[in-house]
Amino acid sequence: MEIKENIKKLLETDISSYEINRQTGVTRQLIDKYRKEPETIGRLTLDNALALCKYYDDIKKEHSL
Repeated sequence: MEIKENIKKLLETDISSYEINRQTGVTRQLIDKYRKEPETIGRLTLDNALALCKYYDDIKKEHSL
C-alpha cells in the first residue's frame, strides 16, 4: 500500500517529531508511537494519514527523498 509505505518512509527520516507535528498537526506522541511501532500505522485516522502523506509528498518534491 503506497499510503502506508509513504508514511513509514516519512517516519524513518531524520525529521524531528516536533517538525512533523508542526507541519501536519499530528501529535508528537502519535508520531513517536508509530516510529516505535510501525506495524500499527494502519490504525491512523484518515485525517492524520492524509496529513502525513501530504507532508511526505511535499518534502519528497523539495528534497528528492
